Amino acid sequence: MALRDILVHIDHTAPCEKRVRIAAELAASQGAELTGLYSKANAFMEYRTSGLEKRREKHAKDSEKLLERFAPLVNKAGVKLNWITAPFDRKDDFVTDQMIFYTQHFDLVVVGQYDVDIHDGSVPVDLAERLVMESGRPVLVIPYAGKFESLGKRVVVAWNTARESVRALNDAIPIMREARKVKVVAINPRQKGKRHGRIPSADIVQHLIRHGVNAVGDYFDTKGVDDGNLLLNMVADERADLLVMGAYGMHRFRELILGGTTKTVLEQMTTPVLMSH
Repeated sequence: MALRDILVHIDHTAPCEKRVRIAAELAASQGAELTGLYSKANAFMEYRTSGLEKRREKHAKDSEKLLERFAPLVNKAGVKLNWITAPFDRKDDFVTDQMIFYTQHFDLVVVGQYDVDIHDGSVPVDLAERLVMESGRPVLVIPYAGKFESLGKRVVVAWNTARESVRALNDAIPIMREARKVKVVAINPRQKGKRHGRIPSADIVQHLIRHGVNAVGDYFDTKGVDDGNLLLNMVADERADLLVMGAYGMHRFRELILGGTTKTVLEQMTTPVLMSH
């Protein structure tokens, strides 16, 4: 099992080049093709219809410029690059719908973390979250800050036996096969509703080992520290270059309103995160 086609979201922001480089290197390691999807909406939420055709023409030209910019980077990695210029629209919901449609036809989608400091309305605030929830595909989210020289060499996996956790772990197997170390962490394993064996995380570690993954297990009780911050601290302690986790359990509405593990990680992440639901 390997990734064969990867989709990367293209926009005009500065972190996009880093996102493309990571996606290209991942595609090279997997023997996959890479497709860039340029998709954005009106900046500053301009809903007026006047001048729309001119903005569509500019959208097409901007896409061509980005293709010219990123093609050498992807070619240098030895990866075939495909390119899609999504239709231009006035509303960012249209961008999300486009991304969901295209993502469903790929093994993995790579997107950027939302950056409140540079957001101008052209990329949806909740793009990563909705892709995770609605596309049925794993989503690799790249932080807007920081430099990442590797991906998947040292991995932390958040394991809680829930459906989304199972899905994320198995979606990440093709990436984790080349890892020097994969640490599977069960958090609060004795809480009601969790289905761990006698030694938490030991059974799923054996599953990964059978897939050729160099995995070890561990488990912790949070003891007053919320799960999200515990995971982020563990990623830092392990010097991990990838966090794998299920996104949103059965109480997504509660997470969105009150906060939760997924929300904490998406807001505070400093390492790429692979999420599935």
